[in-house]
Amino acid sequence: MTYRDLRYLRVDVEDLDAAHAFAAGVFALMPMDRDETRALFRSDARNYALCCARGEGQAVALTVARPEDLDALADRLAAYGHPATRLSPEACAARQVKQALAVAAPNGVTVELVWRPLTSGWPYHGGRDAGISDFAAVSLCCRDIAANEAFWVKGLGLRISDYAGDAVFLALDEAHHRIALYPSDRDGILGASWEVATRDHIMRNWYHFQKLQLPVVAGPGRQPTSGASFVTTRGPGGILFSYIHGMEKGPQIEARGPRQFADTARSHCAWGSSSTQPEFQGRIEG
Repeated sequence: MTYRDLRYLRVDVEDLDAAHAFAAGVFALMPMDRDETRALFRSDARNYALCCARGEGQAVALTVARPEDLDALADRLAAYGHPATRLSPEACAARQVKQALAVAAPNGVTVELVWRPLTSGWPYHGGRDAGISDFAAVSLCCRDIAANEAFWVKGLGLRISDYAGDAVFLALDEAHHRIALYPSDRDGILGASWEVATRDHIMRNWYHFQKLQLPVVAGPGRQPTSGASFVTTRGPGGILFSYIHGMEKGPQIEARGPRQFADTARSHCAWGSSSTQPEFQGRIEG
């Protein structure tokens, strides 16, 4: 299956004003369309990468290359016991796409498979120079990691890049991963990452979080699996928001096959930065 990109994340929030203040004012995403129930934010050429919405549930979207890919995915998902639903023209218009399928992952997050999503014709610019250049990855919490791995690999056709303990890193293009699955005592969306231009931006944004007295949930650090340096805080809906830089990309990732990293905190941060997030602590000390 050919995917073009990881397209957008939809986060369920109670307070749209607070979500807007964080996404635009703190994280420096660019505000786009907003109504009474949803607010959209840009980070690159996509017309939006983040949707904060009330009462619409959590979702992550992948872009397919051709409309017939949606039919092929519907058949493939049904064969593995995951029936997909075609979204109505009205639902597609709200998502700014031409056609779409929706399917529930085992952890309860909706996966939306979209064709011809809207791309912006003007440059992204945030409220400050955070260095954002791309929407990079989404992390998911999974009570049943095996069922979710099977859904993403067998049902959707993503490739496994690496394991860290039982955490699974999944690729859909030449980036090390676009989806990461973490064993957890809960289900849902854990977090999302945005690529920044330089490692210096990681440190600048770390200082920015400290200045605003925001919790630094993880980092500054470097992920041994992907090679990305990162810093993470908590945003709307309890979702983790990360800036990352230097994620490994290239055909060598698929060629070498998945590696197994130990189930320790060091497999989530090579620099040894402590994290308050259980999913990043590993189950083995060392």
